[in-house]
Amino acid sequence: MKNLFSRAVLSRIAVVMILTSLFQIAQATRLTGVKVIDKTYIALHFEDGKVEFRDNGKGEGAFGGHHNDASNNWVVNFGKPLNTEAAAGITCWSISSSTDENYGAEALSPLSVSRKTKMNGHSQKEWSGNDFKYFYTHEHFVYLEMPYEMQNGNTYTIELCSDLYAADTTISFTYDIFTSKSEAVHVNLVGYLAGNGIKAADLYYWMGDGGARDYSSFEGNKVYIYDVQKGTSQEVGTVSFWEVENSNDVGYYNMMQSDVWKADFTGFNSPGLYRLAIEGVGCSDEFEIRNNIYSEPFKVSVQGFFYMRIGQDSVGVRPVPRRPLYIPGEDPQNMKVVITDMDPYHPDWAGGGDRWDQPGFFANYVKDGAPENPNAIGGHSDALDWDRHLGHVSIIYDMLLPYFLSNGNLSDDDTGIAESGNGIPDILDEARYEVDFWLRLREGKAYGHGLTNPNDQNIMYQADHTAVAAWVNAANSAMLANCFMLSGHTDLMNEYRDSAEIAYNYAASLADPMLDNTQSLGEALLKGRDFKMMAAAFLYNVTGNTDYEDIVEEESLATTTTSTIKDKDAFNQLWATAAYLHTPQTVNYPTLYENMKQSIINEAKLREANHTMQRQSRRATDDKSGYFHTIQNVQRTIIAHSITDDPEEKAFFKNALILEADWGLGRNPLNMIQMTTYGTSLRSENSVQNIYSSGRNDGSYGLHPGHTPYMNTDDWACGMTMGCPSELYKQGYPAFNQWPRAEAYYNTRYVWAHNEFTPQQTMRGKMALYGYLHTLGKAAVDTYYAKDPFNYHYFYQGRVDRS
Repeated sequence: MKNLFSRAVLSRIAVVMILTSLFQIAQATRLTGVKVIDKTYIALHFEDGKVEFRDNGKGEGAFGGHHNDASNNWVVNFGKPLNTEAAAGITCWSISSSTDENYGAEALSPLSVSRKTKMNGHSQKEWSGNDFKYFYTHEHFVYLEMPYEMQNGNTYTIELCSDLYAADTTISFTYDIFTSKSEAVHVNLVGYLAGNGIKAADLYYWMGDGGARDYSSFEGNKVYIYDVQKGTSQEVGTVSFWEVENSNDVGYYNMMQSDVWKADFTGFNSPGLYRLAIEGVGCSDEFEIRNNIYSEPFKVSVQGFFYMRIGQDSVGVRPVPRRPLYIPGEDPQNMKVVITDMDPYHPDWAGGGDRWDQPGFFANYVKDGAPENPNAIGGHSDALDWDRHLGHVSIIYDMLLPYFLSNGNLSDDDTGIAESGNGIPDILDEARYEVDFWLRLREGKAYGHGLTNPNDQNIMYQADHTAVAAWVNAANSAMLANCFMLSGHTDLMNEYRDSAEIAYNYAASLADPMLDNTQSLGEALLKGRDFKMMAAAFLYNVTGNTDYEDIVEEESLATTTTSTIKDKDAFNQLWATAAYLHTPQTVNYPTLYENMKQSIINEAKLREANHTMQRQSRRATDDKSGYFHTIQNVQRTIIAHSITDDPEEKAFFKNALILEADWGLGRNPLNMIQMTTYGTSLRSENSVQNIYSSGRNDGSYGLHPGHTPYMNTDDWACGMTMGCPSELYKQGYPAFNQWPRAEAYYNTRYVWAHNEFTPQQTMRGKMALYGYLHTLGKAAVDTYYAKDPFNYHYFYQGRVDRS
């Protein structure tokens, strides 16, 4: 009986020991997968934990932004973190293969081990002192140099030692260049135009403390297109060297920390679903080739602006647009707009930081009788703020630019905004929402300069009227009128033509028309006379009144064929110049026209397109991007492409636009679509997940799509973590100065200095770029599908097997 009792006790002890051991293993860092880098290196990915969110849009913090409710987010730790000291040793890893004869009967150690570690989760809890309390989780990428080069079609097994504290201790994979997806292969994840134009792919990879992978021995290796549906492949090019590692990329940052090789496949134009495979490396993720490939990026960008609307009461849309609506007297009920005599040209304006975020400052300048504006409704917010001022109006011009330049070819009326299906192109509806807001800030005959953020009593203050605001309203309305002329909406054309002329005549009648006063619009200053010229150019297009053309000639700075059209620190005549270069009216100043044409072509090359031949990234965007290297501003190149009649120049400019678009759509170190894509047809798993953005906490589930984070890593205001990106990258390894700047996206929705966005900084350039490329694809679609009805079916009905 004693022996039986002892055996029972021992059995129970053994079970407890086994369960405890299993629990300890489960409570440990997780090996989430293994990926091939190339035939010599593999990467193992570990996660020590993650941050989870209550994203149902309910609870105390609903409609309140990101940080009103600490219970909305929490950390899930998996247990012991990866033992990085043990991971650095080759003895903790065993590699075997039952199919590759090079590996023999016994497991082998890797030749080397390298690592990088990054913050993968960021939780914000209650206030602590003057700052929020933050918690971080981490992920690790461990790179093993294989003892022998992997052979295609063979299976390999990695065994991990117990000292690593990993829940899983064995993982196997098969190496096949057509199925083994390599992070070293960088492509446009959305896809490529089926017609002529560059099809760029890059080969490079940075392995943390192992440095950049050297692919010089891969030069000349074959590049293949693999048809995902048919399972067939064909050779489309070879690997060639592109550019040595340098720090002279966008914003003068080092984007890659690596030499870069090209794996381009220009000339392959057959529509389909593909991967790009490189001999000895691996393959890309899937992408499409079709003529209208930019239709979805364009649509998502339009939705991004829609979700920045203020006052848009579309409760049937999911996720819902922003709340509160900030409609005076309605939502919130105590909301009102009070008019002041303060404006940016007032002597008391200077020296106080962002005045638009200081309603208390404006309260000191309320006009006698405290007049209100009950009609101050609409417009688009800038990031998560509610203020709307003239520094934001460039969004109108870049939304409308591709529509205007394509002669109305951007006619999509199905992007999913509130007005979709109303017979008006959605991009015109979206721009009109902003134009109308500015017209509602009229005070008698005058035009207000903007609204502040609300105070605690839901009061916004309206800035005083200025001549600059009148010129801006004239430009806004004139450009929209011109676009309605192209769309055939005569009543709307007349309505906005009249609004433009009223504002224009009012500004011209003032004792001080403020022609040399400046207004900052994103990356450039505009003078009052720049807005005047722009209004005159579009009004000439609409009315044919040569008095307006005379003003264009008088104000234009294009006095030679190499004049500057846009100077960041002085003036910007881009949109006015585009208007005159595409006028449907008689050109009575042919010398001016030629000067404009050649100057914009010259400037497009020098300031944008030529960068594609000099930068590692092959990006074209203007150097003047500052902290915000996700900006995609190539408006000069867009205009130049639309106006040049030289076939070589046109091809060059088109390729520059494609290369710039490629970068934001995946051809970057993170292989990431650099915007939110939740709820769209663009692959959300490869896009921005967490961002200081709207959505998620507004009464319905779902992140607002179409928003591009700054990805800035320069500290702004380190009194609190929200302004201090270094708090994020100090969590990583190796030291941040060794990291590629374009790999520095941190998965947080709480740090505005890093992951905020604004329509006028990170969205409007993309809107112009994707919209314009979409018009080029639409033009090709019209021709291509007319020739081959099957391909029409392929596009509109989904992918089908032609056989």
